[in-house]
Parts: sequence; structure tokens; C-alpha cells
Amino acid sequence: MKTMKAKPFIKWVGGKTQLIDQLEALLPADFDKWENVTYIEPFVGGGAMLFYMLQTHSNIKSAIINDINPDLTTCYKVVRDNPSDLVNSLQEIQKEYYALQTEE
Repeated sequence: MKTMKAKPFIKWVGGKTQLIDQLEALLPADFDKWENVTYIEPFVGGGAMLFYMLQTHSNIKSAIINDINPDLTTCYKVVRDNPSDLVNSLQEIQKEYYALQTEE
């Protein structure tokens, strides 16, 4: 079975993608030896750093994310709590969109 890697699902202005190496270098040298780490991301944006940290450091057991944008935090909550409903809604929107293209 192929393992899929999570990655940001939205593009965010001011994202940290280009800063990941610099931010990683600032972690304590023994960070991977810490146990049961909770990762806290106060400005999650598109989540580049969040997804990187969760996939790179297996000692991170939980994450707390936040952002000043309530629409963005709602988006993350929907992805976390109701992924099936989200997929169904997006498929319905896609179906309606494709129907518009055939009406031309």
C-alpha cells in the first residue's frame, strides 16, 4: 500500500514553504528525542510548516493550530471533522460546474 503524504491544500500568501529549512535549523538539536511532543502553530495559513513537521518528526503526537482568519480555521475544522461531507459537497459543486460547460 502506497503511503500518501499530506500537503497544504490551499495556497496562502506569506506561506512558510520557503522558510522550512531555516525554521527546521532552529529546532533544538535533540528535538527528535523529546517524547509526546505537541506542535503548536499560531499562524497556520496554508499549513506548510504544520504538514512538514508532522511528517518529519514522529515524536509529535498532537498539534494545536490557530489563525486570525476565522474562515481558514473553519476550513481546517471541516477537513478534520467532516471530510466525507466536504468531499460530497465538492463533488456536487464540480458536477454543477461541468453541467455549465455543456450548456454553451
